[in-house]
Amino acid sequence: MKTIFIYLSLLPCLALGQSKSPRVDSLKKLLAAAKSDTQKVNLLNKMAYTMWETEFDRCIQNATDAISLALKAGYYRGAAEAYLHRADAYWAKIVPDSAIANYKTGIAMSKKAKYWKGMAQGYIDMAVIIRNQGKYSESITYFQKAADIFEKIHDLDGSSNSWTMLANNFNHMDQFDKALAAYKKAYELRVIIKDEVKAAQSLAGMGLTYRNMRLFDTDREDKTKMNLAVKYLTMALNKFIALKHEVNTGLVFKELGITYLHEEDYANTLKYLHQAEKIFMKIGFKREQGALYKGIGNAYLYTHQYPKARLYLEKGLKASIAEHYDQHIMESYQALYEYYKLTGNAQKGLEYHEKYEIAKDSLNKKINYDKLAEATTKYETEKKEAQINLLNKENTIQKLSLSKQKTTTGIIAGAFLITAVFGGMVYNRKQLQQKALMQQKLIEQQDILTKAVIDAEEKERKRIASDLHDGVGQLFSAVKLNMNGLFDRITLEREEDRFLAENTLALVDESCKEVRIISHRMMPNMLLRSGIASDLKSFIEKIDGDSLKVTLEANGFKDRLESNAETMLYRVIQETVSNVIKHAGATRLDILLNRDKDGITACIADNGKGFDTGQIGNFTGIGLKNIITRIEYLKGNIDYDSAPGKGTTVNIWVPVA
Repeated sequence: MKTIFIYLSLLPCLALGQSKSPRVDSLKKLLAAAKSDTQKVNLLNKMAYTMWETEFDRCIQNATDAISLALKAGYYRGAAEAYLHRADAYWAKIVPDSAIANYKTGIAMSKKAKYWKGMAQGYIDMAVIIRNQGKYSESITYFQKAADIFEKIHDLDGSSNSWTMLANNFNHMDQFDKALAAYKKAYELRVIIKDEVKAAQSLAGMGLTYRNMRLFDTDREDKTKMNLAVKYLTMALNKFIALKHEVNTGLVFKELGITYLHEEDYANTLKYLHQAEKIFMKIGFKREQGALYKGIGNAYLYTHQYPKARLYLEKGLKASIAEHYDQHIMESYQALYEYYKLTGNAQKGLEYHEKYEIAKDSLNKKINYDKLAEATTKYETEKKEAQINLLNKENTIQKLSLSKQKTTTGIIAGAFLITAVFGGMVYNRKQLQQKALMQQKLIEQQDILTKAVIDAEEKERKRIASDLHDGVGQLFSAVKLNMNGLFDRITLEREEDRFLAENTLALVDESCKEVRIISHRMMPNMLLRSGIASDLKSFIEKIDGDSLKVTLEANGFKDRLESNAETMLYRVIQETVSNVIKHAGATRLDILLNRDKDGITACIADNGKGFDTGQIGNFTGIGLKNIITRIEYLKGNIDYDSAPGKGTTVNIWVPVA
């Protein structure tokens, strides 16, 4: 299957807002004068929205402040918006795991607040990141969820975004006529709602679709689709320039450069790509740098400017790896293979050719195109054989060029070289496969050892809890009974003696209760019968409400989890709450649990003193290590958002079977 380029569509479907200092300054003044927490949250969210593209860290800080205030005030709509803004900033900063974790929490908060538009938008933006990772089937699921929500609430803007996402997926599936129809539908809706930025994005989408169609043209002399691609991209570019929208202006410059690259017009390629490079460097825009640098590198390669070609191709590979964009990583390996082949470094060429093949195989495993699978496999196999034959042919020619008179000797030498090269490739591939198999076995062994450690810990907890309850607890009960009997038999005449006796009985009684509480915390007697939601509720009810107000909301826990996963997740949340009690100095703690078919999202937020998340690696406490170990075993992720004086939010996501 030919490589399809849809880079512009990777932008969030939000109407992108450029950070404007005057607006931020005015918002700061309003924030200083705001009286209620709700007003402050709304202003912080507006500030975060204006910054997320270019001032990532300030956006994250404003969103974090908004989350802390919103949870304190029980303003879940504001918290949902803040999580989504923070996710956007992490995405722009190329931290996809943190972005996805925040999107999941934002979606859960949006559902709690009945903020349907935010929920749908979160699904769309998260789906785009997942699609970038090559998980097309999974991304379609989230796009469809968004489309269903927008349809229910009659949101034209949201519907236009959904049409755009469908167009992108049609492009990935080579269904270009459907992609054009979807882009045109999105454009019409955006004209109706007078959203000039998004309307221009739709024009650019049409241009990219015509460019994709051009890749499949058998008649390369027919420039119709090429001209249409340039026409629509130029219309979009002029619109973005007029709107002074630097991000999209840079992206369309990049797309025009890549369009000319396909047509082997390298002068225009470098002209437009360097324009995009200047804009991206000016605003600190990191996404799409992999495609940009790779395009510049290829243009220099095909014009035989090899030092510049290598510089940009290596920068493109580095940026693609940072972006976690599998398609670009694969194409960067292929470009570097071409570079080393043309510059005569066969060993390096083989190294990058092998990396390209492995990356391509990995990417193909993620793509589930039912109707195109057989054709795709056939094409990729033929392409692979052609590349190997080309490499062998070139090496053979190099060996045969020693003498035209030694034809027979040359053929034998060339055949030997082909066999050696092919054998080397097979050997290297087997070595890599063996290494991958050993790594997988090591991971499985680590999982087994981790499970054994955790199981042993749980058994030890149960044993100690049983000893406390049945041993120490029973002894305290016996002491209390005997002391009651003793004090009934004797008369204590002095006031001091009676006071001491009553105090001693009270201490024994309190000790009995404390032993019972500790034993129940170590092994909750209802955990395996009532489920995690009920047991957490029971655990929270035992916390002193005067010193720490705790709220718990759990959704989607009608069915039980697998018992081992349930126990470990309970321990993680229990340990996190205990850390809040011991270290945070908080007066409010909000716990939100949400379960859907993909996994469980937990958000634990307090209004305490917070801490520097950059120092997590230096913490020596065993509790934090236990939390991380359990989450890793469950194949989930955990994200801490905190700063001194700003409270702490812990975002947890674990998959469910």
